[in-house]
Amino acid sequence: MANRNGTHPFNREGLSSGALCIWSDAPLAEWLLQSVRASGLKVIAVGSPRADVRSCFGCEDESFSDLRVFSSRMREIPLLFVGFGNSAAQTAIASNHPIVFSTEPWLGNLIGSASDIGEVPLPGIPMDGRFWQANEIFAQSASPDIAQITSLGSIAHGSILARIQEAADILLKWMGVPNRVSASVGGPRIQRSSDEHPDSASRSLRLWVGSFALTCQFSDGRAGLIMASNQHPTWCRKALACGPFGAVQVDDATLEWRDAANALLEHTAPAPSEWESGDHVSLIANTLRSGADGRLLGRQNHEHCRAFIEAACLSAFTLESESPIKMAEILGDS
Repeated sequence: MANRNGTHPFNREGLSSGALCIWSDAPLAEWLLQSVRASGLKVIAVGSPRADVRSCFGCEDESFSDLRVFSSRMREIPLLFVGFGNSAAQTAIASNHPIVFSTEPWLGNLIGSASDIGEVPLPGIPMDGRFWQANEIFAQSASPDIAQITSLGSIAHGSILARIQEAADILLKWMGVPNRVSASVGGPRIQRSSDEHPDSASRSLRLWVGSFALTCQFSDGRAGLIMASNQHPTWCRKALACGPFGAVQVDDATLEWRDAANALLEHTAPAPSEWESGDHVSLIANTLRSGADGRLLGRQNHEHCRAFIEAACLSAFTLESESPIKMAEILGDS
């Protein structure tokens, strides 16, 4: 209940003592529960249309079955939004939360608004992590001529769209926006949504289980390859980049940089206390704790990432290369 000045009594606690609220339409996966507990944050409340989800952290408030009511009551508390965001959800939460952690991409006509709600995709890429360390190498030498980025997980870790977004975040940071994206798809036949909205391709893949190989072409001749799958038994991400600097191999725990003569220029391995920092649960817990410091992308890169995902999904249906730049224009007009 709001107090006399119209603010929620949890506000001060939420901002000062590491609080979190959670919204989910479906039961929370075990890895997400483990991540929240490992973060050390205090879960103030859980909102959901399902009573069993609301009660998982001891919340029994039936009014929290409505996202708009829940978000308003949890004003100024960081929000963990589980599932796919849409325009209705964005309207419901408005600017109620200083930051919104998301387990799945916010797509469609949310182009330009995802960063307005302070969205941070999970598991996040730590600012002091190996992928950012690689980016510093490229910034000081040259952009990769070619890069291969792999993002794998099981269906329990999220949709194929989450895996594509995870890899695209890295590709865009390292190399910029490609001119064309071509998708090769392995898995069951995909039934495309019958409507003609620009995000119908991605919506058709939300529950699909399979694998994507994406070839990315840049106007200056550079190339990128993304391998994404939600058929893998465990979660992992890794990358290899080659260019004038030599070759850089990286994952969340290690980085190795060798020049063209195979001389080792840099090797970063985790210290004994850091061995667990690269696993899925620990990464999410770290992102939840770091909050705004864990934000990877600015508004423009959020838009580019969404457009990239839509272009990749559209290519899976057209069997032709598609333009993320053109898709950004279409989504911006929708």
